[in-house]
Amino acid sequence: MIMKANRSHVLTACLSSLLGLAATIATVDSAQAAPAPTVTVSYRDLDLSRPTDVQALYRRLQHAAAEVCGPVPEGELPRYLAWQRCYHIALDSAVLGVRSPELLAIYRASPDGAAAGTQS
Repeated sequence: MIMKANRSHVLTACLSSLLGLAATIATVDSAQAAPAPTVTVSYRDLDLSRPTDVQALYRRLQHAAAEVCGPVPEGELPRYLAWQRCYHIALDSAVLGVRSPELLAIYRASPDGAAAGTQS
């Protein structure tokens, strides 16, 4: 069991490690991949037994996933699809990293969760 104090660390590690994959996807055309950005999502101020706080965390994770994948590319379908994969991988990993059944239920009921097809 992960203690609440360690959850933010686990979540940060999930977002950081998957940013390497996101950077690889986003830089398929590049000769040299830049270091992957990281985003820390803190939820120490939230009580995950409260539905409103779980919703707040989910919104934070959505924003963080979008931030780590960069701006949404416009006009080029392959780059948009790569961004979309990055976003769904980042969000999926972050949600699973929190290990909250309530958060997972919200995610699975959302269009993001349906698109990612989580298996856990």
